[in-house]
Amino acid sequence: MNNRRTKWHYLLVLLLLSIMNSVYADSQPEIVFEKFWIVAAPDVARSTAGYGVIKNKGDVADTLINIRCDMAMIMLHKTEITSGMAKMIHQSNSVIEAHSELLLEPMSFHLMFMDITPANFSEGKQITVKFEFETSGVSEVNMTVKANNY
Repeated sequence: MNNRRTKWHYLLVLLLLSIMNSVYADSQPEIVFEKFWIVAAPDVARSTAGYGVIKNKGDVADTLINIRCDMAMIMLHKTEITSGMAKMIHQSNSVIEAHSELLLEPMSFHLMFMDITPANFSEGKQITVKFEFETSGVSEVNMTVKANNY
């Protein structure tokens, strides 16, 4: 009788572990990119900005750990106003919580493209940016360069 009870306990533990593993496997970030664009650069510019929305529609947070672009050095910045002066602060990592978003817009978080060749950042051009997340890995986003209408 004890042997039969032990087998049932063993099977019950295996069933519970299987269910827990299934629930954990379904809990993943789901990163989505929307409305990304880059400000067209004047002929003398050496930098420009990019905007859009990064959404995490998943059930767990993910961390943006790197941004790359073949056409420029690129960083995530946050604009802070102190005593009437705007200052851009480099953000090395950015956590995007589950069911939330990171809004990149003027005078807030934004992509900063530096050491650019203005001809590559003229209106209508397409620039590919790679976003690397801790869990989700690398996603490529094609961004259109548009006139500064904000």
